[in-house]
Amino acid sequence: MEHDHTSMEAAGQAIHTEGGEFRQSADRLGTQLARFIAYFGNPSSDEAARIFRLGEEGHPGFDSAYEDLSEALTNLSEAYKVIGNAVVTMSRNTKAGDLASMIDQNAFIKELFEFAERENDGISVPTTPVERA
Repeated sequence: MEHDHTSMEAAGQAIHTEGGEFRQSADRLGTQLARFIAYFGNPSSDEAARIFRLGEEGHPGFDSAYEDLSEALTNLSEAYKVIGNAVVTMSRNTKAGDLASMIDQNAFIKELFEFAERENDGISVPTTPVERA
């Protein structure tokens, strides 16, 4: 099976980059929303604010939902990065596998690998006499 490793690695990098861009956008929106939280009231002195922000009778309030959403967005942006890295790694691993499979098809590559894996043998090394001044 032929693989286009260049485009596969580029796609992996693009996914990784998209995760960073997604996180920046989510952070920007979170900052805009955080500015309004002060207007949602003080839960320690306002009953309506307490119910809205902290929830009631087992139902979560805004603060809990906001924290859950922030955590989910962080996990999603990290997932983009991990998936992007995995695609790049997969491409590199299959590229190495493709090279290994070429050994049987190409005599030159087979000889090159055999040469690289040889034990120290009796390769003669030319010596040149050294003259001392």
